[in-house]
Amino acid sequence: MSTGAIIFAFNGDIEYTRIAQECARRIKQHLNIPVTLITNAVRTYSGFDNQILVAGPNYGGVRSWADCDAPVTWRNSGRCDALELSPYDTTLLVDADYWIEDNTLRCLLEADGELYAHNTRQYINELTSKIETFGMLKTEMWWATVMVFRKTQFTKDVFDAWRMVEQNYKHYSQLFQFQQKPFRNDFALSLALLLCNGNTHPAQCAIPWPLINVPDNCSIDLQDNVWTLGYDVYENSEFKPKQIKIKNQNLHIMGKRNLEKLCELQ
Repeated sequence: MSTGAIIFAFNGDIEYTRIAQECARRIKQHLNIPVTLITNAVRTYSGFDNQILVAGPNYGGVRSWADCDAPVTWRNSGRCDALELSPYDTTLLVDADYWIEDNTLRCLLEADGELYAHNTRQYINELTSKIETFGMLKTEMWWATVMVFRKTQFTKDVFDAWRMVEQNYKHYSQLFQFQQKPFRNDFALSLALLLCNGNTHPAQCAIPWPLINVPDNCSIDLQDNVWTLGYDVYENSEFKPKQIKIKNQNLHIMGKRNLEKLCELQ
């Protein structure tokens, strides 16, 4: 039985393939599994065991990030094809902006569950974790940032439902009363899990620790495997700078320009 990771990366205003290369290096270093790049770029990128060429997303939207001077194109559709495209029996699917610093995810790769994803999240400048909701109906959100899945009937049903939601995103945005643009894989995955689990909470799919997010307005430095993350806190009618140091912690880094800068230093 084969085990490996896949990363989707489509260049635009952000060079996601370069970010994906560093992401892949970290996966190999800490998890020691092969990594496949899924992209529409025709050139061959180093650091991957396999590269799958696809047509690329035909929509997604535009997003504003605090570390970008202007809104950037967001090409994120097509993630619902991950099960079909993966060459592995057990797959770790990660966003290129999720950088691994330890081997924690190995326990999910070796577990018996069919599909795992994060249902809770915690920002580095928060004291506790929480479950996010979306839309006027406050539907619980599952994150598509990190997933582990196996090729089972339940997983196929989830990815088929994910594709159905993506293809009919306007309808579902009206039904569940959330903003139609930009397209969010997190929302599509959340609805797919809900549909495939009989409209009940799929507790069996939850990764038992929160996704650690680094907001895009944080300053980021990485020296000797120690992250130094800076942010402002509003206290006594003024913003005061704070700083936290983290080591051996997997991080979802939302600042894309920050990631590009970090890639230059690696």
